[in-house]
Amino acid sequence: MTLFKTLKRGLHFFRIGLAAKKIQRTQNETERLLAKRALAGLFADGRGITMKIGQLFAGTDGATPFQELVEGIAPLPLKAIIPQLEMEFGQPVKTIFRSIDPAIAAASLGQVHLAELKNGDQVAVKIRYPDIADAVDAELRLVGLLPGVGPVSRWGFDLGAYKKSLRDNMQRELDYRSEAQRQDYFGRTVRVPGLHVPEVYMELCSERVLVQSRAEGVLIDKADSWPEQDRLAIGKTLVMTLFKSLFVAGEVHGDPHPGNIFYSYDENGRPLVTLLDFGCTMTIAESRRLALLKLIVGCRERHPITPLDCFAALGFDSKKLVPISGSLPVLCQILFKPFLLNHAFDPAQWQLGQAVNDLLADYRWWFRSAGPADLFLLMRAFQGLIQQLQQLDVKLPWWQLLQQVVGEELIQQAIAYQLPEITHLPTATVLSFDQQATKLCVCVTEDGEPRVSVTMPADEVLGLERLIPEEVLERIVASGKIDLKQLVDSLCANGITPQQLFIFEDDRKIYRVWLE
Repeated sequence: MTLFKTLKRGLHFFRIGLAAKKIQRTQNETERLLAKRALAGLFADGRGITMKIGQLFAGTDGATPFQELVEGIAPLPLKAIIPQLEMEFGQPVKTIFRSIDPAIAAASLGQVHLAELKNGDQVAVKIRYPDIADAVDAELRLVGLLPGVGPVSRWGFDLGAYKKSLRDNMQRELDYRSEAQRQDYFGRTVRVPGLHVPEVYMELCSERVLVQSRAEGVLIDKADSWPEQDRLAIGKTLVMTLFKSLFVAGEVHGDPHPGNIFYSYDENGRPLVTLLDFGCTMTIAESRRLALLKLIVGCRERHPITPLDCFAALGFDSKKLVPISGSLPVLCQILFKPFLLNHAFDPAQWQLGQAVNDLLADYRWWFRSAGPADLFLLMRAFQGLIQQLQQLDVKLPWWQLLQQVVGEELIQQAIAYQLPEITHLPTATVLSFDQQATKLCVCVTEDGEPRVSVTMPADEVLGLERLIPEEVLERIVASGKIDLKQLVDSLCANGITPQQLFIFEDDRKIYRVWLE
C-alpha cells in the first residue's frame, strides 16, 4: 500500500477518534444519537479493523445506529467479484456454480454470495475484498504507532503484546483456508443439542474464498420475542456451546457479535442456533483449560488451592498480582458467581462491574494488565454470552450445564491437575479458598434480648455501608470509633477471612457484625 493510502487510513482513524470523543462529551440524547450515527458511518466506510471495532460496539451498545454493522453494509457489485473468484478457482465460475447471486450485505473483510453448485447444493460463498489485505496491513502499522497513555501507561499494560495479538488474529482472519479448517474442527468437536455449524467445502476453499453450506435464520432481535420455552432452549445451546468449545475442544469463537448467530427452527420444529464466521477464534492449550476449570471448581467447593497459582497457570503475571493477592479469592467469587449458584442464574441481576470496582477500585486495571493479551477474546466470548442471555431474558443453571457438558471425569482431572510451581514474593498475601469466610453475620440486641439476626454471603461486606440503615450509619460515623471505609479497605487488601468486624454500642442497643 502506498504512503498516500496509509495516510488516508490514518486520517480515517483520527476521524473515528474525534467522533467517539464527541459521544463521550455529549449530554443531550438527540445529539448523542446523531454522534453515534456518524461514528457508525465511519466504521462502515472503513471496513477492515475499523468495521470490526464497530461490530464490537454493536454487540455491547444495544443501540440502533450500529445495527447496520451487524446486518451488513453495502456490498461490492457481483461483476467486481467474479474476476477474483475465477482467479482463485482457476476456471470460469459457471463450471462450478449453476448460479451465483449478488451479495445482499457485506462484512468487515469480505462479502457473502448465495449460490448453487452444479450438483444442486445450496451454498454461501465468502470472498475477501480485493486489496483488503493491504488496507489491514496499513491499519496494523498505524496501530503499532499508538502510544501507551491513560490506564495503559499508568497500570503497565503490555501494549506490545496486545498489538501482536491483534496483528496475529487479523492476519489469521485474512486467510480463509485457516478459517475453514477451524470451522470444520469446531463443527466436528463441539457437538451440542440445538447447535448447527455449516459444513465447509474444503476443496473449494482458498486463501481468499470460503464455501460452506447455506444457513438461514433471524438475528437475536427477532428471536428475543419467541415463546419462553424456545428462548430457554436457544439460551441453553449458547451456554453449552461456549462451555464445550472452551473446556473440551479448546477452540473458542471469539467474535460473538449478533450478526454471527442465526436463530431458526429445524425440520422437527425445535429451536436451532447456527454459528457463523470462524475467522476470529482462540485456541486454548489443555493446561490452561484445566487450570481455569480447577479455579472454578476450587472456588465453588472451597478447595485448599490458591487463586494466585491458578491465575499464573492461565498466563497472568504473578508478580503483578502481588498488590491484590489478598483480594483474589473474593475476586473469583465475583467473576465466577454464575457457577457458584445451585439454581438458575439471572444475568440481569449480575452487577459485575460494580462488584469488581467495590473490591479493587483502580486496582481493577492492575488485574487486567496482569492478564495475557490473548485472554481478551475469551472475555469477549463470555461478555457476548451474557448479553445474549440478557436480551433473550432467560435464566439458566450454569453449574449444572457445565457438569453436563464436561462430565465428571474431566472435572476430576482438573481437580487433580498439578499447577506449575511459582515462587511467591514475601509481600504476597497467599490465601486459599478454604481460608475465606462464607457468611457475613449481623446481630442486634436490646437490653440483652436479641432483636435482629441476619446472615448473608460474605462478599456482601464489600458494600457494608450500603447495608447499614441510614440512621444507624450516621450514629456510627458520629461516634468516631469505627472507620467503615478503612475496615472494608483492609478486607479488600488482606482477604475476607473469618473475624470480628466491629461491635457498636448505641444506648440500649448493641450491634455486632462478624465474618465466619
